[in-house]
Amino acid sequence: MNYNAFVNPATRQINKAAIVAGTPGVASAARWFWWIAGLSLVNTVLIHSGSETSFVIGLGFTLIADVAFQALKPVAFALDALAIGFFALIGWLALRGHFWAFVVGALVYVADALIYLNFGDMMPFGFHLFALFFIVRGAFALRRAVSDAEMAAQEPGFTAPAAEPPAPPPLTGAQ
Repeated sequence: MNYNAFVNPATRQINKAAIVAGTPGVASAARWFWWIAGLSLVNTVLIHSGSETSFVIGLGFTLIADVAFQALKPVAFALDALAIGFFALIGWLALRGHFWAFVVGALVYVADALIYLNFGDMMPFGFHLFALFFIVRGAFALRRAVSDAEMAAQEPGFTAPAAEPPAPPPLTGAQ
């Protein structure tokens, strides 16, 4: 008898969202995309408020858009919204167990890291690599867990675990 908690025994459907929630490192890897989006938004606010402080995890793309379109703030905000919205959406999709979201998000974040490398800004570049390590590690953990669930669902002996016997009714004084 074989059993996998991420597969519905009746339909043999795989619950990828449950895999994300139940596999160590996958959900936290997906949430990296939300951190990227959130701190990029904070960086945008800081830049447009005149601050010279920013977070290293933020996007180089939004930084370039904010600096290049300083005089055209609506254009800068629109570009920022696209980039930040992209990473927020990728995080949401990754949390639902879409492996491709991890891949697309990681590839775009690699491209963003290359912006910092091009300008010789090594601290944000290094932090991009740090974040990418955890994102990629989570993606591989998701892929492995989904593969295990798919194999379990295809095996002929796949069944649900035996149900616990129902508890006896409580004793009452009037019997």
